[in-house]
Parts: sequence; structure tokens; C-alpha cells
Amino acid sequence: MSPAPFEATAAKLDDGLRVIAVRGELDLSTASDLEHPLEDAISAGDASVLIDLSACEFIDSTGIALIVRTWQRLDRSADGDGKGRVVICSDNEQVRRVLEITGLELSMEIHATRDEALAAIRG
Repeated sequence: MSPAPFEATAAKLDDGLRVIAVRGELDLSTASDLEHPLEDAISAGDASVLIDLSACEFIDSTGIALIVRTWQRLDRSADGDGKGRVVICSDNEQVRRVLEITGLELSMEIHATRDEALAAIRG
């Protein structure tokens, strides 16, 4: 069984929240496709970004590093001077395990569903 083709789509919701959904395998060969919508969110000064990894089948250290850099630049709770929030959602056990092993879940909010993540980010 071959992995789903990689795709990163971005949408801006009515309340200004940006949702970036990832599908397929997020690794060294696909990370640049996610980097563009994340950079757009940072450049636009969007206050909050939800990274939806629900359809992400695999994530490696390159994908983790990209998410961490975005969090450091955008999230007000990071050590940087960000003014927003970055929240992740994923119910994929393999992806969640990588997020847990890397300690990312200790720094960032990670929720099982998009609805839970949206509720958390909206307060």
C-alpha cells in the first residue's frame, strides 16, 4: 500500500483563524510544501494557526522542526515575541507518538480532533 500523495492546504476562517491541513507523509521530501503556507501565516501576522495533522500518515524530524520553528515565531507562549497561538490536532496514533516522544506535546497544545482544537484556540 503506497502513501497518500502529500498535500498541505490552507484556509482562513471568518474569525481570522488560519487552518493548515496536512495529508500524506510529512518528511524531508515534502516539508517545503508545508513551509509555504506556514510562512504565509507568519507573514500575514495571523494571530492563530491550527495545524491539522489528522490526515498526516507519517511525520519525521524535518516536519517536527518546521512546526517548532513556526511555533517559536508565532506563538506568544514560546520564547519568541509571537502574538498568536499555534495548536495541533491529530488522532493518528503514529503521529501522536512522534509528537509525544519529541516532547512537543509538553510545549504545544495538541488535541485529538479539529473541533477540540478549534474550541481551545478560540478560548
